[in-house]
Amino acid sequence: MRLSLSLPCGSRMEPISYTTPPQYMIIGGLRVIEHWAIRLLGEVTVMLSVDPIHVHRNRLLTSELGVKVNIDYSGSADAEVNPCIVPYTSNVRAVIRHISNNESVACGSVQLVKVNGGAIVEDCNIGVLKGPWDIIRHNTGLLGETISMLMGMLGINGNIALVNSKVSSDVKLNTNDGPVMVVGSTLDAPIYIRGPALIGPNTAISPFTYVRQGTVAYMNVRLSGEVKNSILDCCTLKEHYGYLGDSYVGKWVNFGAGTTVSNLKNTMGSVRFMSVDTGMVKLGPIIGDWVKTGINTSIMGGKAIGPGAHIYGLVAVDVPPFTIYNGVNGRLMAMDRGRVRDMVLRWGGDAYEADYALRIFDLTQGLRVGINVGEYRLT
Repeated sequence: MRLSLSLPCGSRMEPISYTTPPQYMIIGGLRVIEHWAIRLLGEVTVMLSVDPIHVHRNRLLTSELGVKVNIDYSGSADAEVNPCIVPYTSNVRAVIRHISNNESVACGSVQLVKVNGGAIVEDCNIGVLKGPWDIIRHNTGLLGETISMLMGMLGINGNIALVNSKVSSDVKLNTNDGPVMVVGSTLDAPIYIRGPALIGPNTAISPFTYVRQGTVAYMNVRLSGEVKNSILDCCTLKEHYGYLGDSYVGKWVNFGAGTTVSNLKNTMGSVRFMSVDTGMVKLGPIIGDWVKTGINTSIMGGKAIGPGAHIYGLVAVDVPPFTIYNGVNGRLMAMDRGRVRDMVLRWGGDAYEADYALRIFDLTQGLRVGINVGEYRLT
């Protein structure tokens, strides 16, 4: 059977989706396409038709684990599937049952499965991401399930998986609430990690860092301070003290020293995200690619920080892509297009990454209408 993760989500996933297709978003330790591939290994080929730049910039952790998943980037499919289905094993299996019965599936106006010629049935028991906040809502539970599944595939017993990794006696691994997996990394400082947690390849963790439940450092990440139920995509640097909780962080993000996020309102009420009541009491910011924060930046809960933004001071508003927000005086400036490519190259991105940032700058130009362009110097 060949499945294509190609149906429209039916949900807005900004600011992540400005740069990363839903198939490549991370939830529960893996990219969405990896979840489908490992849960259907040996019985289904998962297909994906995307711009080659997404294949280039969204490396798969499963390849680092030596798990040979069946992913095909061309050809026809037997059924189309919504990539925003939360990829718990129970949901994946429900989709396969419907396809085997030649049934297309919908939940209200959202199409979940499309089988050519199949009868349309309603099944709202298959959970769907209604927005990026739902990634955080389901992250910890899915992470525990996924690590256990990967450990079984790799023939690892117990609750700790060290894959091509070394962990010194100074590292405390607490698995009371879930397993811990460390892949391709060496941890040799006093660090406390509470599972479920996944530390991906080439991740460095500073001494006295507290890694709490639900933390995913996908690969090439630097961690310090306290991190809880947060996803950090490739090449993101949180090398200094400060708290990060219940948040999604894209690629090539740099946190200045002392940057801290809020994930809880003083009223204990539910957090709103881009004017939507999420129903979640704890939710931090959702941060796009290439974002930079100044020292001692404080980001309020439920804020959307667009890709390429630079933020300083107290950030109590959503920040559009490629803008500079000064929370001290509330001033917002748009970046000069001529500086975007240099900005990405300076922070370690390659030419592909820099050219892609410029493309996203152009695609999001309409979000900066009415914002004056400010002088931005790379000195």
